[in-house]
Amino acid sequence: MDTLARPIIALYGLSNGILAAGIGDLSDEDAKARSRGGTGPSIAWTIGHLCDQKIKVLQLLGRSRENPFGSTFEAAATDGSGYPPLADLAARFSTLNGELCTALASAADRLEAPMPGAGPHGEKRILDTVLFLAWHEAYHIGGIGVIRREQGRPAIAELVRG
Repeated sequence: MDTLARPIIALYGLSNGILAAGIGDLSDEDAKARSRGGTGPSIAWTIGHLCDQKIKVLQLLGRSRENPFGSTFEAAATDGSGYPPLADLAARFSTLNGELCTALASAADRLEAPMPGAGPHGEKRILDTVLFLAWHEAYHIGGIGVIRREQGRPAIAELVRG
C-alpha cells in the first residue's frame, strides 16, 4: 500500500465508524427532519451527499460507475420524501467506503496524477482533491452532530466515547 494512501484510508475508516455511531439511534423520520427550523439539510440528505462524493472520488481513482445520488444529493436539501430509507443510505455509505479504501490502497500511480480538469477548489492533483473530499466528509459528519444536538440528542462525541 502506498504511504500517501495509508492516512487517507485511516481517515475514511474513522469517518465510517463515527457516522455509524451517530445514526444508530435514528428513525427514518429523525434522519429526514431538516435542520435550522426546516430550511437546512437533514441527516439523510447529508449521507446521500457524502455517497455522491464517494462515487466521485472512486471515479477519480479510475473506478467509474453510475452515480444514483448525484441528481438528488447535489441539489439543495428537500423534505426528504424522495430519499432512500436511512438503513439503505447507511449501508450504501459503508459499502462505498469499503470500495473507496480498496481503491486507495492500489492507487499510488493515480494519486500523483493531474486532475482531469479543475478540482472543486482549484486542486491540481488527484491527491489534493481526494484530501479535500476526505476533509469535506469530516465536515459534514460534524454537521450531522450539530443536527443531532439540534434535535435534542446526545453529541456524536458522547456516543463514540461510549
